[in-house]
Amino acid sequence: MVSFVITSCLDDDNNIEYSPDATIHAFALDTAGLGSYKFTIDQLSCEIYNEDSLPVHADTIIDKILIKTLTTASGVVTMKDKSGNDSVLNINDSIDLRKELTIKVWSTEALAGISPNQTKEYKIKVNVHDYDPDSLRWKYMDKINNQIQITGEQKSIIFGSEVFTYSVVNNKLYVYKNSLTNFGNGAPQATVGLPEDKLPTSIIAFQFNRSKTMLYATSNGDGKVYESADGENWNESTIFGKGVELLLATLTNNDVSRICYIKKGADEQRYFYYQTNDKQQETIETYEGGKVPETFPTKNISYTIHTTATNINSVLLVGDTETATLADDSKLETTIVWAYDGNKWVEFSTTSSVAYCPKYTQPSIVYYNDLVYIFGQDFSSIYVSNQGLFWKKANAKFSFPHRDWSKGGTPDPDVDPEFRGKTNYSMVLDPDTQNLWIIFSKGSASFKEEVEKEESTKATTTETRTYEHDSEVWRGRLNQLWFDLANAKK
Repeated sequence: MVSFVITSCLDDDNNIEYSPDATIHAFALDTAGLGSYKFTIDQLSCEIYNEDSLPVHADTIIDKILIKTLTTASGVVTMKDKSGNDSVLNINDSIDLRKELTIKVWSTEALAGISPNQTKEYKIKVNVHDYDPDSLRWKYMDKINNQIQITGEQKSIIFGSEVFTYSVVNNKLYVYKNSLTNFGNGAPQATVGLPEDKLPTSIIAFQFNRSKTMLYATSNGDGKVYESADGENWNESTIFGKGVELLLATLTNNDVSRICYIKKGADEQRYFYYQTNDKQQETIETYEGGKVPETFPTKNISYTIHTTATNINSVLLVGDTETATLADDSKLETTIVWAYDGNKWVEFSTTSSVAYCPKYTQPSIVYYNDLVYIFGQDFSSIYVSNQGLFWKKANAKFSFPHRDWSKGGTPDPDVDPEFRGKTNYSMVLDPDTQNLWIIFSKGSASFKEEVEKEESTKATTTETRTYEHDSEVWRGRLNQLWFDLANAKK
């Protein structure tokens, strides 16, 4: 129980006006060490909370935090003490807000005993992120299929609301169709019309005017382009001429889309070509006569669309090359990015052994959260760049799952995952949810890890780690993007 004494220095002839107001008019916490956070006072539900959550680990600060602002009509607020009695809240004393706190606001009428029930209780809840917003969070979804698991090379593409994954199993080319909302349960279907024992060398979705979006694919060595409306049934396309080696990318600027590809001429020289959605006509690139440089990738093409500071979309492309690409001031092999803005293909060659991207087999490139990332087989690291020219290793928070091998045992994707050493894979990015999807083929993984011999000496040795894994499906997303999309109700 709490009691108050109200006195007045006024003459008896003067009336004292009491108010029934028991609301909180302003509230703020002293979050100087965390930044500025606005608190919402919901008068209907009697709740006080912050819409923008405090950073992860902020519980080490809010366990002893000061209330900076607490404005009421009477100035009297109480909370329950350890005995369950009302105790006046002193905002000069720190309080623990790791858990929801209930406070009571007293009106002057209640304090004077005129209307004892003119009080109002509020619940204060401080929201704190459960996850670090700068961390890349991975979740194991499932095996891609229990009956026919992918065991070799593969290619994946998003088509509509599904992911189509192609792979040759037992000398037959299958497509695994999976919903982006229910990944991992798709039954494999044998393709019709594509060379059945060969994995397509490239697959691209494109829409010419007055037609629906189609899939286009190339197969190794036959110079043909195949087209499909469903990803299963394919026919030779009449839109492209003979001698097409690779489909490279699609690019849209000013409402005009183009599909870019490589053809081999009668002189055995490779040339850059394109067609636009409004004109089905093969056009050779004019720069350097359209000739493809020897250092341009020849297989396992991966590309992403990067929007420049001038609001122009451009292609950033990587892939496996037949010739070594070295940093100009060293013998370090590098992964080179090629850029295309609709006018010409440009090599973003690395001039320094300091700001380079190391050589990856089957590299993947993705423009994600306003940065460009590259990774590849082995999955030991991810490299990052602002625009695709100068590179550095990504922050440790933006990485793949790596287990602690010192505790023994083997990786378990549900509780103790490991990406290092894995080879055959494919990756797609869902633009709507910003989910990164990685599909691994079933197989054996092996990698080398540097470990300490003895903690006292800090001497190191190299250990070889090996393990078996199924054809796994993984979903990854930057936590900050999850927060942003959740707030946008996506």
